[in-house]
Amino acid sequence: GQASTKTVFVDIVQGLLAKDIDSSDHNFWDELWKTVLPVDDIFEVISADDVRTLVHKRPENMKTLFTQAVAQLYQVVETPFPIYFDQALNCARILARVLPFLLESDSKVVKDLLWGRRFVKSASGANEDANNTSNDNKDTEHPPPEQESEPLAVILVNTMFHLLFLPDFTIEDPNLEFSENDVNSPEFKKAIMWAPGVGSIEKTVVGSTQFDQNRVDILRLMIASFCDSLYQNADTYDSCKSMWLEVATSVDAPYAEIVFNSLMNTVLGYDPVGWGLPYGNLVSKDTAKLVMESAVQALVILLDYGHPIRREGATADDVAAAARAGLPSVGAHETDALGFNVFRRLLGSIEAPDQLNFIYKGFVRLLNNAHQAESTYLPYSITRIGIEQELLVLLWKCLEETPRFMPYVLKHCDVTEILVPICYFMLEGRKDPAKVGLMYLCTFTLLKFSGERNFGVSLNKPYQLHLPVDVPLFNGNHADLLVIVLHKLIVSGSDKLAALYNCFLTIICNVSPYCKSLGSVAAVKLVNLFQLFVSPRFFYASESNYVYVAMILETFNNIVQYQYEGNGNLVYTLIRRKDLFDGLAGLTLSAAQEVVDSIYAETHQNSSQRTTHAEQQQQSDVNLEQKKKKQSGKIEEEEEEEVDEDEEDEDEESETSADDDEDADEGGKSAGRRPLELFAQSSPTELVSTAPVQRTGDLEQVAQDYGATTQPTASNNAANSSTNNNRNSEGRFVPSEQWLQAVKAELPLHTIMRLLKHLVPQVEELSRSSPNGVDEQQVVTFLHSTTMVGLLPVPHPIVIRKYQPNRFTCLWFTAFQWGVIFMHNQTVPLFDGEFVKLFMVQTVT
Repeated sequence: GQASTKTVFVDIVQGLLAKDIDSSDHNFWDELWKTVLPVDDIFEVISADDVRTLVHKRPENMKTLFTQAVAQLYQVVETPFPIYFDQALNCARILARVLPFLLESDSKVVKDLLWGRRFVKSASGANEDANNTSNDNKDTEHPPPEQESEPLAVILVNTMFHLLFLPDFTIEDPNLEFSENDVNSPEFKKAIMWAPGVGSIEKTVVGSTQFDQNRVDILRLMIASFCDSLYQNADTYDSCKSMWLEVATSVDAPYAEIVFNSLMNTVLGYDPVGWGLPYGNLVSKDTAKLVMESAVQALVILLDYGHPIRREGATADDVAAAARAGLPSVGAHETDALGFNVFRRLLGSIEAPDQLNFIYKGFVRLLNNAHQAESTYLPYSITRIGIEQELLVLLWKCLEETPRFMPYVLKHCDVTEILVPICYFMLEGRKDPAKVGLMYLCTFTLLKFSGERNFGVSLNKPYQLHLPVDVPLFNGNHADLLVIVLHKLIVSGSDKLAALYNCFLTIICNVSPYCKSLGSVAAVKLVNLFQLFVSPRFFYASESNYVYVAMILETFNNIVQYQYEGNGNLVYTLIRRKDLFDGLAGLTLSAAQEVVDSIYAETHQNSSQRTTHAEQQQQSDVNLEQKKKKQSGKIEEEEEEEVDEDEEDEDEESETSADDDEDADEGGKSAGRRPLELFAQSSPTELVSTAPVQRTGDLEQVAQDYGATTQPTASNNAANSSTNNNRNSEGRFVPSEQWLQAVKAELPLHTIMRLLKHLVPQVEELSRSSPNGVDEQQVVTFLHSTTMVGLLPVPHPIVIRKYQPNRFTCLWFTAFQWGVIFMHNQTVPLFDGEFVKLFMVQTVT
C-alpha cells in the first residue's frame, strides 16, 4: 500500500544521508527510482535540511542521484514506453525537490556537476573495445576513444522540452508519420500543440486528467530549474546571468515555438466557468486549472530572461541611448548575441488579428473572474483562480514587447473590460500591505494605457456594473470610475502607496482632455483632491509638494478648455470652491511663513503633550507594580477589569479611526489630515520623481522606493535646487522668496481664474433672480447653456506623459514576479527562503 511504499522511500533517503552509496549499487538506486510517491509525500520526506546535507556532506550521493535522474528522463524521451512513465515522474519530482538547493549553492562541486565537461565512450570506441576483448593480443596502452558530451544541465533542459510533447505522456499520440524535416512544418506544430490560439486557432483539444497531472510535474521541474535568479543580489542583478535560461531561450532550444504557443494558449484559453455548472469545482478536481497556473509561471520566467527585441526602424542613436539608460536590446536575428531570447522574439512576432483578439479576450475573461466570483448570487459557486498577479505580469509583457498588441486593443477592442478588473484589484488591496506590489503593477499598467489617446476616449463608455467593493454609487462613465478609484486610494489607502500619488495624478491628467462628461460624484472627488493637496499641512510639508497641485490644475485646464460643454458638474464644483483658488492665487511670502510657523508650533505642542502623557503613563505603571507587590490577590482582579477597559478604549479608537477614513473619503476636512503626517515625515526623494513625470511619466523614483538608487534628474526646477536654502537649523521646510516665485511660475492658475471671474457673477445673479433660490441641477443646466469661447486663453497643447522604462523598473518587475512565484509554490514547498537574495523573505509565526 501507499504507507509501506512511503516507509521504503524514507529508509532509502535515510540511507543516502547516512553513508556514501556507490553508483554501481544498482539494487539501491533502482529501488529509489521504482518507489513512486506523490509529489506531496516526496517533498515531505525529503526536507530542506536533508537536501543541503546531501549537497554539502554527501556530494557523491547527490552526484549519482542527479546524474541517474537526468539519464532516466533522457532515456524515456529516447524510448517512450508507457511502462517507464511512472518512474520518469518520480525522477522529475525528486529533481524538482533538489534543484533549488543546488542552485543556491556556490560550491565548485555543484557547478562541475551541472555544467562540467563530461566525456563518454563513443559508439565506435565501444565496438572496438568489444572486439579487442576477445583478442588475446589486445593493446592495453591505447584506451578506447571518448567523445565530449553536453553538460547535464543542458541535457535536462532539452529533455524537459521534449517531455512536454511526449505522446501518451503529456499529449495524445497524433498517429501521424513525421520525419525530422517536418519538425518546423505547420502541420507538425498543430498536431502536438497543447491548445488552440496563438499559432493555430483550429486545433482540437482532447482533455485528459493524466496528461494534465504529468504536465504539472514537468512544468514544476522547469520552474525549479530556472530559479537561479532568486539567488542573485538585487543591486547586482543581471538578466543574462542564468545559464539555465540561456540554454532554454536560445534559438536552438527544441520545440521553442511549440512550447511558447502551448503555454500561451493553455493560460489564455482557460475558462474558469467550465461547463457553467454552479459548484462544479466541488464535484471534480480541475486539473486544467493546475496546468494553467504552472504554465503562466513558466511562461513569465522564460520571457524575463535577456534583453528586449529591438523593434524595426530603431536608429543607431535610439539603440545607443537605450544602452546608456541601462536598457540594451538585441536584434530579432542576432541569435548569437548576449541576451537574445527566442521567446521574446516569438511574443513580439504576433501580428494576426485573430491571435491578438484571442490574447485580449483571454486576459479579459481571466482578470474579470476575480470580481465575478465575488458577485454571484450563490456564494462560492464560481472558483476564483487567484493568479491575477501573474496574469498582469504577462499582460505587461504583451504590452511592452508585442508592437501590434496595444494598437489592436485600443482600436478594435473594448479596453474598459481590462480597466474594470484593474480598478477592482486596486480597491480590494488598497489597505493590504501584502498587495502593495499588485498596486504598483496595476498603476504601471494604467499609466501605460493612459499615454494613448484612444484609451482616454474609450473611458466615455457608460459604466453599468457594480463591483463588490466599497465604492460610492454613481451614474456615469468609466472616467468617473477611474477618478473615484484613484481618489479612494489617496485618501484611504495604505501609507505605502504614497510613492504612487504622482502616478495616480498623472493618469487622471493624461485622460482628462478626453473626458466628455464627469458625473457629480467624480467632480466632487476631483476637487476634493485639489483641496487636500493645497491644505497648508500638505502644501508646506515639503518644498516639492506643490507639483501635485500643478498636476490637478492642469487636469482642470484640460477639461475646461477641451470638454467644457459636457462638464457642468465639474465647473459648478469649481465655482463652489472658489476660495481655494483665490487663496492660492493671492499667496504671499509672509502669509506662507506665518502658516508654516503655526503648523510647526502646533506639531511641537502635540509632540510635547504626547511625551508628557507617555511619562505619566510610565509613572502610573511603576505605581501599579508597587501596589501589586503589596496587594497581589486584590490587584489581580482590578487589573483584569482595567485590561478589559483598555481593550474597549482601543476598540472605540479603531471605530473612530474608521469613521475618520469614511469622512476623508467624503472629502471632508479629515481628508486633509491623514496623508499629511506621512508627507511631513517623507522627503521628496522618497516619493515619485516629480520633474520627469511632468514631461515623460518616468517611474524611476518608484524603483528607488524598492531599494534601487539613481542620480538626480537635471530638469529639477529652482524650487528643488534650493532645497538646502529652504531648510532651517531644525531641518524643516521654510518658504523663501525664490521658492514662492518658482511655485507661482509652475502653477497654471490663469485659465481657472479667468473662468471663475466670468462665471461666478453670472451664477450669483442667477441665484438672486430666483425668489425661491436655485438647486444644483438648475445651475448645472445654466452652465451647460453658457460658452467660454473667446473668454478663456488660447487652448494649450495637450501634454501626455508616457511611461518610460528604465533598468530599475525592469528589476522591480523581475523581483515582483519571482516573489509571486515564490509565494504561490509553498503549498508544495518548492523553494526555501533562507538563501534567497533577490528579495527579503520573512517567516511569520
